[in-house]
Amino acid sequence: MTAPSRPSRVVIVDADNPLVEIQGEFFWREDHEAALAAARAEAYRSGYRAGYGDAASRGMPPTVAYVRRPSRVGRVKESLLWLLFVVGLLIVAITVGQQLISQR
Repeated sequence: MTAPSRPSRVVIVDADNPLVEIQGEFFWREDHEAALAAARAEAYRSGYRAGYGDAASRGMPPTVAYVRRPSRVGRVKESLLWLLFVVGLLIVAITVGQQLISQR
C-alpha cells in the first residue's frame, strides 16, 4: 500500500516540545483511509450476511396491513361533497317535477 515516492523513515516530533520524538506505529493518511474503507465494506458484508441469515431462519415475516382512516377534516369535506350532491339531485328533481306539473 505504501507508494514508492514516500520516505521509508519519518521522524515525528511533539508539537509542544520539538526535541522529543514520538514513538509508535504511524500510517500515511491515504493508506489509513483505504484500510478503513476496506474494513467498513467487510463489516457491512458480514453484518448483512448475519442479518439476512437470522431473518431467513425465522421464516416468513407477518404481513401487516395499514388501513388509513380519514382525518376529521377529510370526513367533513366528504360529508359536504355528499350534501352538495344530494342538494343538486333535489334541485334537478324539483325542477323536473315542476315541468311535469306545468304541462298538465
